[in-house]
Amino acid sequence: MRVKNLAKYGGRTGVCMPPFKFADVKRLRDATPKRRRFIESSDDLNADGSFSLSFRFASVARLFERETGLTTRDGPYGPWAKFTGEKEIAEAKKWKSKRDQTVFLHDNLDYSIALDLNLAGEGEYTELGLAEHRAKQDRDKASVKALSRAMSDAIDDLPPYRKADVVCAVPPSPGKSWDLPTEIAKRIATRCGKDDESNAVKFTKKKDSVKELSLDEKWTSLDAAGLEVDSKKFRGKTVILVDDKYQSGTTAQFVAAKLYEAGAKRVLGLYCVKTWRDTDNK
Repeated sequence: MRVKNLAKYGGRTGVCMPPFKFADVKRLRDATPKRRRFIESSDDLNADGSFSLSFRFASVARLFERETGLTTRDGPYGPWAKFTGEKEIAEAKKWKSKRDQTVFLHDNLDYSIALDLNLAGEGEYTELGLAEHRAKQDRDKASVKALSRAMSDAIDDLPPYRKADVVCAVPPSPGKSWDLPTEIAKRIATRCGKDDESNAVKFTKKKDSVKELSLDEKWTSLDAAGLEVDSKKFRGKTVILVDDKYQSGTTAQFVAAKLYEAGAKRVLGLYCVKTWRDTDNK
């Protein structure tokens, strides 16, 4: 039984949907869980020898079905599946192991994926988290290269991303001399053979920090920064939206909403790292 009624679990269904609005972002703000990371789960063989997986989010179930050919079903806590055949169990366990470290995020994009958390524990960086920190703080060339390579490998490995048309960075404030997401987008576009359309999305006014603002204040502040999108570059296309770190996801969703309004067919979020705590920058 294939997943149905996916909008029930929040987020988009993966088909051509109308652009989402601030009300949709607000609706998901209090939804739990905010992320799905299989390494943190206890899914395992059941007493009867069957194997169960809880996907939580519709986007994760879609990816699982696309990569394995197996089917999932609705449940009170989101899409899930139970496997009884030896071949199906082996395939499901193989997929789960491959995706253990991936951080699947719950928002209004078609997919939103971070490659890892930035921290492994209090004050302890993961490998990618340390690279993101060094790249952003010190413009460390080796770290920028490592992040770009990891993101490119992820695009090649994830079918929806591999088939995307263009790459676009979450834009910086005007006049910023160097921007990590823009640099990563340029590099991965070259590596993956896609067009980099980061220059077609820009804030026309200074973008203030939204870290300490409420959700309503964040959205108002971003709106006031005058984001402009060249619709000719995105109409009918699938866009990989790139950022180095996913905190609350508000800015990424704001930019994605404008891309959908400009005619993008799908927007796939891809981030180097997710902050360790879900309460960071709420």
